[in-house]
Amino acid sequence: MKKYEIKIRGTTPVIYNRLKKELEDEKKKLKKNELNEWEEKNWIRKAEIRDGMLILPREWFKSMLINAAKKTRLVPHFATSKKETFTQYIGSCMVEDAIFYDGKKPLTKDDLKPFGAYMGAQGANSKTKVWRVRPTFTPPWTATITFIDPFERITIDELKELVEFGGAFIGIGDSRNMNYGRFEVVSIKEAKE
Repeated sequence: MKKYEIKIRGTTPVIYNRLKKELEDEKKKLKKNELNEWEEKNWIRKAEIRDGMLILPREWFKSMLINAAKKTRLVPHFATSKKETFTQYIGSCMVEDAIFYDGKKPLTKDDLKPFGAYMGAQGANSKTKVWRVRPTFTPPWTATITFIDPFERITIDELKELVEFGGAFIGIGDSRNMNYGRFEVVSIKEAKE
């Protein structure tokens, strides 16, 4: 099993939208005219905060890597066919949650700002718009992600290509289609046990 430490630096703001079950249950009990007020009061609860620090959830980074593998169509060095990509292989790898930093100290809920916008009630193409307020923070931000390759088959150059593509064209967090959550790779190195 190989572990890699991937250090990234944000180039655009990150928007959280972690709707936990408790938040969804609360919202279902509200009347339509109470939703806007609820959004204004509870936006910070949509962030992923642990021990007072802002967390980069592992699902965000792994999802970004899988999408990068699909879009780049990078053929693994161990492939037996030129039609193979890293998509399934990345799915078998693991990623650990990371902490967001401002370069020196961990980001906390005090670094979050509300980001309000009218969004499609039933998705992006919905004609009905509803007010949503989500937590966001702006660069400078960094994070160091631990990527675990249980079968030791991905090379550091292949991993770097996927992460660089993902940071430039896919991003992490919410509103990625509006270029939020973009980042650049600072370094990738094999972690010592």
